[in-house]
Amino acid sequence: MLAFYQVYDDLFSELLERIDGAFSDLAEEALDWTPDPALNPITVLVVHTTGALQDWVGQMLGDIPTQRDRDEEFQAKGLSKFQLHELIRGAEELVHQVLENSTLEDLEQKQYSVIHKDYFTGGFALAHALEHTALHLGHLEVMRELWEQFDWDQKD
Repeated sequence: MLAFYQVYDDLFSELLERIDGAFSDLAEEALDWTPDPALNPITVLVVHTTGALQDWVGQMLGDIPTQRDRDEEFQAKGLSKFQLHELIRGAEELVHQVLENSTLEDLEQKQYSVIHKDYFTGGFALAHALEHTALHLGHLEVMRELWEQFDWDQKD
């Protein structure tokens, strides 16, 4: 793997490990819980983040076709911790595989995003995927904190 991509691989691995650990010790009920319908529960955050990695890194950089349904990601519920862990592991393996096989020239290649209806370079896709993953890690950590601090005695 090129040194440039090794840095990204390490960063993605760290972020995905933190996502994986953020819900590992929570009750299963926490996965689909949200204190407000405007907030995405943990399951949605994991499904959406891993779907986005398939799209941005897999398809846009690695030219690996995906059948992603972004809208459906936000309806995800009922997945077990094991299933969420598997999604994360799969995304990590995909990112590693793409980065292992990428060249610096791939950063300049443009791919069309059906979801965003625009062309993006591999470099943009890689940077955006990293930013997007970190953003949703933060959201997931907030959901965990809300779950832990929720006043269950005042529950409606």
